[in-house]
Amino acid sequence: MIWLSYRLQLLPLQQCRQYLTNVEWQYAQKLSQKRALQFSNGRALTRQLLQRYHNCNSTEVAIELPADKAPALKVNQQSWQLSISHSGQAIAVAVSKAHRLGLDIEQVKPRKFESFKAEYLALTNVENLTGFYQSWTTAEAYSKLTSTPLLEVLQQSLAKNMQYKYLFLSEYMLCLCCEQEKAEYIIEEVSI
Repeated sequence: MIWLSYRLQLLPLQQCRQYLTNVEWQYAQKLSQKRALQFSNGRALTRQLLQRYHNCNSTEVAIELPADKAPALKVNQQSWQLSISHSGQAIAVAVSKAHRLGLDIEQVKPRKFESFKAEYLALTNVENLTGFYQSWTTAEAYSKLTSTPLLEVLQQSLAKNMQYKYLFLSEYMLCLCCEQEKAEYIIEEVSI
């Protein structure tokens, strides 16, 4: 089972405070305003999701501080899979006990994607803006799942042996990638 939650409007920093550990809160205070909002909202949404579906309190959920790799998640001392993505005012998180996963959300804006088509094999079949964002989020999600640098993923055809779940959300495109062919999902939009 994969649990996916997203919010299309970031919460103010103070509203996230109750979901952060003291160490995370201190870390957030050292970040730029934009990065602090993204960091705090990602952790708050992860803990809210786990509280709703697994009756965990915040102290039972440990998320590593950022490093050069994706943050590791432990729930009651057990390792879980976690992927967090943000773009514009949106934040999305996906968690699973068993499935490796990668997640990307992108704000859809006008782009001159033709130049990307010529440069990256993964984007050669893109015909319109929707196709561009679908391919781009697929590449980013796959990059996160496999820990392969994004530019390396874009240099090749997109992997076909994965399960991709797409959500078209007003002005955002979301892609969740997992290795399991028929994974089950619980997807929720969280309002402010």
